[in-house]
Amino acid sequence: MRAGLLIATLLPAALMAGETSSTSEPLSQHFGNDTYVAGGQVTMRTAVPGDAVVVGGRVAVTGPVGGDALLAGGAVSIESSVGDDLYAAGGEVRVAAPVGDNARLAGGRVIVTADADIAGGATVAGGRVTLDGHVRRYVLISAGRAEVNGRVDGDLRVVGGELSLGPTAVVQGRLDYRGTRLLRIAPGAQVQGGIAEAVGVRGSLPRGASVLWVIGWIATAAVLLAIAPGAWRRVTQALRARPLAAPLLGAALLVGLPLATLLLLISVVGIPLGLLVIATSLVLILLGCLATAVALGDLLAERTGPARTWRRVLATAVVLLVLFALGRLPYVGWMVWLAALLFGTGAIALAMFGAGRRRASSA
Repeated sequence: MRAGLLIATLLPAALMAGETSSTSEPLSQHFGNDTYVAGGQVTMRTAVPGDAVVVGGRVAVTGPVGGDALLAGGAVSIESSVGDDLYAAGGEVRVAAPVGDNARLAGGRVIVTADADIAGGATVAGGRVTLDGHVRRYVLISAGRAEVNGRVDGDLRVVGGELSLGPTAVVQGRLDYRGTRLLRIAPGAQVQGGIAEAVGVRGSLPRGASVLWVIGWIATAAVLLAIAPGAWRRVTQALRARPLAAPLLGAALLVGLPLATLLLLISVVGIPLGLLVIATSLVLILLGCLATAVALGDLLAERTGPARTWRRVLATAVVLLVLFALGRLPYVGWMVWLAALLFGTGAIALAMFGAGRRRASSA
């Protein structure tokens, strides 16, 4: 639940960065010992006694964080110690420092270097994952390709395309590997608790279907941005302007629409309208997640001003890849999609209400 609250904090913090996209200085706020920073390129050099929430196009943490660290960006680098839990997501995530408790990492490329010492457990999701550091409890990895060259004091569980254990890999617990290719173990690698391997085992969707699913989402976003760039920019602006109201309105819609559908289906006269509401709800769910992806993509693409459509599409594709990686995380993945759905659905409604008010005032 704590992870879910931190993830929910990420979205409004990211949208706040849009307010500083035209300036070189990131937006920074302090609440007690906690620090919130958002900007195009953010480097945290000073020590933070409490928690740190940092969002930007590029994020680098070079000063120690005493509490939790929640980091997101196109590229995220952790080069100084984190006293408690670490949550990081981005196109590339690199951990090269001690972590006092658990680490939850997601990205297209995730690297845990030999300088990393994670005192708790590690949960990692990504297209390619490299673990060269030391994890003192368990490790859970979901990745297309995983390479382990470091030390795991507990169990190691890997689900994905392939897994390689390098010559310096040490797993003191049990290795449970479920993938589509044979496990590769280099001479010198140690697994002390035994190996359970299931080759050909796939996730909830076959790997090819998962890839097609992601491509389909990216293609849908590209088409929508191409045919209605202005409308989607208004959705982004609505979410940036009211980042706290959007999820509340989204929740109200997602709860209210099913109830309205039920009431309509009870009466014979209301059945056609009820079916229309069902179809609208399904479309809204798809567009809600896409709206959040577009808003965060615009944060990356429009740091210095309005961007062309192809740049917005590229940035949205990066965000969608990160969302899919986060969505595969055990226990908290569903919270990521729920947060994206609530924020995006509310933003669409706010943009529609705003358009309606503008038409009414101009009439």
